Amino acid sequence: MGFESVCAPRVVARSFRRAAAKVASGLPSERRLDFPASARLKRRADYQRVYKLGVRVTGRHVVLFFLQSRERVGRFGVTASRRIGGAVVRNRAKRRLRELYRLRPRDGAGPSCDIVANAKRSSATAPWAELEKDFMSCLKKGRRLTDGHLSGGPPAPRE
Repeated sequence: MGFESVCAPRVVARSFRRAAAKVASGLPSERRLDFPASARLKRRADYQRVYKLGVRVTGRHVVLFFLQSRERVGRFGVTASRRIGGAVVRNRAKRRLRELYRLRPRDGAGPSCDIVANAKRSSATAPWAELEKDFMSCLKKGRRLTDGHLSGGPPAPRE
């Protein structure tokens, strides 16, 4: 009998119990919420269309652009320019904004709205509660402004 055959079953059993205990606790940080590729803006042309025809809402930590989508499912995209910092800071800001949207996608501007979030410098370092409050208020303003705004029409008013 080799070492692998003796130790492998115990390791699997231990990791399975640990995973089962995590699932059973049901804490929000441990629940799996998906953010599938179909819910993301990926192409540059999609971003440009939202910028050109969409509604802009400016907050303290983020600028959001809204545009009614032609598809049934709304999509979300995040940008962070070099002005807000180096690669580590930009990625942290993008991760935080993506997580805010992922946790509350239904609080957004509706199921068929494309949203682009531009991170400001403070979005990487702001306290989570403050960033969440700012993000949610921008989403609510965007929902009000995009009601009735069609994707093929002229640019909507900017706030």
